[in-house]
Amino acid sequence: MVKSNTHTIITAISDSNFESFVSSNLHSQGWDIIARSVDLSALQVFLNQNPELAKNSILIYAPDLPGFSDESLLELRTLVRQLIGFGTEVEMKSFESLSPRPTDPAELVSQIRSVLRREVREPLISSHKVTNLVGAKVIAIASAGSATGATTLALNLAMESSLLEKRTLLIDGNSIEPTVSIALELRNLRSDQGPRLISQLLWAYELTETKCATFDKFMSSAYENFDLIVIDLGSISNIALKLTDRRWSSQGLIWCTDNCDEIWINSRPDEVGRYRLTRLIQELTKNKIKAKLQFVANLEAPRRRNDQGAHELAAQIDQLNPLNRLTLPRDNRAVAAAATSRSSLSEASPKSMLRKAIQKLASEV
Repeated sequence: MVKSNTHTIITAISDSNFESFVSSNLHSQGWDIIARSVDLSALQVFLNQNPELAKNSILIYAPDLPGFSDESLLELRTLVRQLIGFGTEVEMKSFESLSPRPTDPAELVSQIRSVLRREVREPLISSHKVTNLVGAKVIAIASAGSATGATTLALNLAMESSLLEKRTLLIDGNSIEPTVSIALELRNLRSDQGPRLISQLLWAYELTETKCATFDKFMSSAYENFDLIVIDLGSISNIALKLTDRRWSSQGLIWCTDNCDEIWINSRPDEVGRYRLTRLIQELTKNKIKAKLQFVANLEAPRRRNDQGAHELAAQIDQLNPLNRLTLPRDNRAVAAAATSRSSLSEASPKSMLRKAIQKLASEV
């Protein structure tokens, strides 16, 4: 999740067809292609003549470049911001640092973003300035059932918060189906013991059974080091059972009900979604929780004004005295674009209705 419009690209690929594929597709993403070298000598001339520009650029290369060797690769690493190499199966046997040549634009962008995320990995969060000295606001995003868009809301709310220059931590607390790492292609996030920096002012963390044992201590530190913490809880159906459950998979939910500032409950506006939300509301009326509630009707589509079912559901929600009842628009195209590129809406579809709605929410948090 790195802002695409900040990248400058240098290509060093002899295969004209593959070089054209790389350059044209990255250019269409808004990235600046500042040099296109077809041999090693031309590349070295450009880098030596433009040292400052090179230091802030990403060099995308292939080992088919005339004159290319392990020694030249070591030298190039010192001259540019980042090296990303693509190779054929044969080439990958000779050079371990290569990735397979992408075959479509989405795969190309996804592979590059994956490398850039590893580049900004930074476990020592204490070295960054804290802007909120009173402690982080903690919001958990939960759902009344499956496929409500809770993860989409969580990761995009976190991203929009970071773009507003708030130090933001995104926690995948969905013990049953953790999806943040999949949605953003964050490899080995589960094994990270501390938060991973994945974009400017945005960190990610995945709760596991082992980490759950020290979650209280972790959150105490996080509370002091971030402005906003967004926790993706997944489905909280059968909440009454989970609140009395001693298994580790329920501990994140229990912590959130006692300690979060707000829990946002996502639901679908269709009949199945309404049924699941009604059951959850019934459980919540019998099990008081400390966190304030906010209800989000996600994937909303235009409906009739005389939708009696919707009015009845709203009346049930109001009995819980929620902070608010919100709606987010259905925007399948934008969500699909983000899923394909393994990125946020701000990267994949910045002008979409859904992105603008979540951006507004982030500005109000």
